[in-house]
Amino acid sequence: MLGFNEIAKVFSSRNINSVSEGDFSLVTQVAKCYQDSFDDIFTVGSVFDFCYSILCKEYRNEYYYKNAIARKILVGRHSVSSSTMFTEFRVGTSKADCVIVNGVSTCYEIKTDYDNLGRLRSQIDSYLKIFDKVNVVVSDKYLNAVLHAVPEEVGVILLNKRGSFREMRSAQLINAPIDIGVLMRSLRREEYVSIVESLFGVAPAVSNTEIFRECERLLISATNDRVRTEFRNVIRRTRALDKDFILSLPASLLVAGVEFGLTRKARVCLVENMSSILSKEAVCTTQFSRANNLN
Repeated sequence: MLGFNEIAKVFSSRNINSVSEGDFSLVTQVAKCYQDSFDDIFTVGSVFDFCYSILCKEYRNEYYYKNAIARKILVGRHSVSSSTMFTEFRVGTSKADCVIVNGVSTCYEIKTDYDNLGRLRSQIDSYLKIFDKVNVVVSDKYLNAVLHAVPEEVGVILLNKRGSFREMRSAQLINAPIDIGVLMRSLRREEYVSIVESLFGVAPAVSNTEIFRECERLLISATNDRVRTEFRNVIRRTRALDKDFILSLPASLLVAGVEFGLTRKARVCLVENMSSILSKEAVCTTQFSRANNLN
């Protein structure tokens, strides 16, 4: 049997890239260790789903939480056509675990049972400076502590033992002026220039060394509502999801499709390789398989 950390590696960026290239070595290792859980013939995708079921029951790590947000909120509640999602978004000295942007920008800070709450308040204070709504997602372990630790305008969402979300406190819409300095340093150059161009009709005609300062000056002069609106509009465009790719993945891999930045070729190959056929006989005689040997 494999340890939970080893099973979780199936969802790592390294393994996802390997599978897209036809290297199923870790997948077949899992299948061999848990062969009684599979039919005589099964697919690569079914191994991922099996591993995800183990995470759900035994090892709810950050990947599990992120994927639950992708499944239940991005796909289940919103539309991938009109929303985008991204992870590990730098805000000040913190990184927002998940952000979903549609008609509002909503941040989801995750605290698994393996985390601590030491930096939670400073993280939340940063996120409140630029997002329209902020939530903390927790299990029962930290629920009461988080409810008392974060401001009233911050939502608290419970991920229960069945893998469903329960909103324990609704996130309030933030009306305070957006912190332009924090926002600018969270965005790519083309993004803050695009916001300025949308608001003022033209990009600043200054040197490359002055562009950041000039954009910051202009955004400070714009109204709060317009900056928030253009921030959402630009980020939905620049960080748009590949809808067809995301929805073609097994449910256990939704956030991997969002997070790992695969090339177009790798995305196509990953989806194709999810349907590759494996067998108990094959995985019991080899620790390494390639897609072209299985088709």
